[in-house]
Amino acid sequence: MKKLTLLLICTLFFAAAQAQERVLNRGVINHNEEAGLDRDNSGFGVKGGVLFSSLQGDGKDMLDNLKSSTNWHAGFYSQFSLGRVFSIQPEALYSRREVRADDANRRFDYIDVPVLAVVNFTDNLSFHVGPQVGIMLTAKEDDREIDKEGLNTFDYGAAAGLEAKLFIFRLGGRYYRSFSDLGKFDAANANRALNDIKAGNFQIYLGVGF
Repeated sequence: MKKLTLLLICTLFFAAAQAQERVLNRGVINHNEEAGLDRDNSGFGVKGGVLFSSLQGDGKDMLDNLKSSTNWHAGFYSQFSLGRVFSIQPEALYSRREVRADDANRRFDYIDVPVLAVVNFTDNLSFHVGPQVGIMLTAKEDDREIDKEGLNTFDYGAAAGLEAKLFIFRLGGRYYRSFSDLGKFDAANANRALNDIKAGNFQIYLGVGF
């Protein structure tokens, strides 16, 4: 699954590069003109919002009184048109995820890179879907930084959601599901519950495009 995900990401990045070259060669960044009609599904911008963490897997039963958590994410995006309906949107996001339980609160900070295929239903509404990879930057337990040994610092999965555009603003909602376990501890480690937990989150964000 990991190799397939990485192959798909490489393919999408190649398509995005080809689309970018096409746009720049025509001397247009934020819109194209084709058959007398304007397109505004190319450009770049900043985005950020809230992130509602969720956990899946048998390891949840080993955590004492698991609680939901709310955090944040923020970053940049670029969108490259492949026509009036389709485009490719790579992003670079700083995301904060958290596992809260009675025994400890564990916080993980990531750089996430989704590469999304965008389908425009209308000029103002689009569907986004595609793979995402992430690198864990820091791990903390009860606000104390901990060693990342035993944690899966490479995360990969898939994301999907809807986005609405109004002038230069974008408002969207997206769900991400990880395909990798949070941990890879040995059986005697107190954190072994993380070996059978996969992270997920629901994001609500606001973006500004240029």
